[in-house]
Amino acid sequence: MHLRGSASPAAMLIIDPRLGAVLNDDSSLQPLLRVVELGMDVIALREKDKSQPAEQALSPYTSNSLMPGFIHSSPAMTGLVEEVYKIRSSDVTVLVTGESGTGKELVSRAIHTLSNRKNKVFVPFNCTAVPKELAEGHLFGYKKGAFTGAVADSPGVIRTADGGTLFLDEIGDLPLDVQPKLLRFLQEGEIQPLGDKQPLKVDVRIIAATNMPLEEKVADGTFREDLYYRLNVIRLRVPPLRERRSEIPPIVQYYVNHYSERFGKHDITFTPQVIDMLMVCNWEGNVRQLCNEIQRVVARAVDNEVITPDHLSPDLKRSAQPLTTFDTGSNVRPIASYDSSISPFTNLTQGGTLEEAVSDLEMQLIRSALARHNWNISRVANELGLTRRGLYLKLSRYGIEKAA
Repeated sequence: MHLRGSASPAAMLIIDPRLGAVLNDDSSLQPLLRVVELGMDVIALREKDKSQPAEQALSPYTSNSLMPGFIHSSPAMTGLVEEVYKIRSSDVTVLVTGESGTGKELVSRAIHTLSNRKNKVFVPFNCTAVPKELAEGHLFGYKKGAFTGAVADSPGVIRTADGGTLFLDEIGDLPLDVQPKLLRFLQEGEIQPLGDKQPLKVDVRIIAATNMPLEEKVADGTFREDLYYRLNVIRLRVPPLRERRSEIPPIVQYYVNHYSERFGKHDITFTPQVIDMLMVCNWEGNVRQLCNEIQRVVARAVDNEVITPDHLSPDLKRSAQPLTTFDTGSNVRPIASYDSSISPFTNLTQGGTLEEAVSDLEMQLIRSALARHNWNISRVANELGLTRRGLYLKLSRYGIEKAA
């Protein structure tokens, strides 16, 4: 018998006996054969989909959709990505704030990548990278002979970025005497290089970043208030790594792959204990510190090596101590009793979120296991499918302690 699907090649089915064949319940074969043909179509379409390279849509929920290494899964970072997408069709000035090492330049590059200027140049300039007396010349350019050492004309970074985006990192360190010229450029779109008598029109979008509170610098007179308001049109805050710990595992995996390829290493894996330790670190240096740690570990590893906590740097291991400790000596506190049965979601108020419901259930499961195993951390962790470090992290997160 011939089977013909709408999207699949024809197939031949041999039935014996040819006539009068029925299912076990004496019903007709025809409905089953139609299902088989539909299954053939599904398989054919899946194979076709695999054989043709699909164009990945630019989505705010795809980890590498904005920039390579731009990992975002936490609510804080997802909200930031949504804000970036909202301004993608605008040339509005943006102020990116956040601690050192959080990825402010990466966010700024993502803003540029999504903008109408994506095919133009992106020029980064660190306001602390040049001496204060040379900052004006580096920004606005200069004519030959404008000052001692000006042996040739220089366009400056603003003109270099003409048509594209200029990223001013650490804008809070911009010298006070240069700030009025930057303000004029933001207002009028023109600059006047040192030694030049005529102003020049320049089409550049400004994205500024700072890791310091500019409001305080305005208050103490080291940053112009009018420039602050001109920069602070759209403000985006990049959260520190400690506010998005759930992103640490995918960030680790990304950089393990990145540095393995860079250093020619193969099949380097991290144990769950290492991931748990990385998730409880303080990360004062944020993503930059995590990236450097992964780079150091991968550079020293050999092919097929399994990375354990012993491979981590001593300073990192010290910062990865449990946030809540449990005494095992003379200061042992009595064990709390959790004898009540688990009643999921009883502590939720009407209109609670899914995250609150999951947290409520997780707390009850942990407390119940602690009571059954008399606070034996190893047994509780094994029952719940956690490592000891992971269990300590959850105990700290939920404030679960031995009762006094």
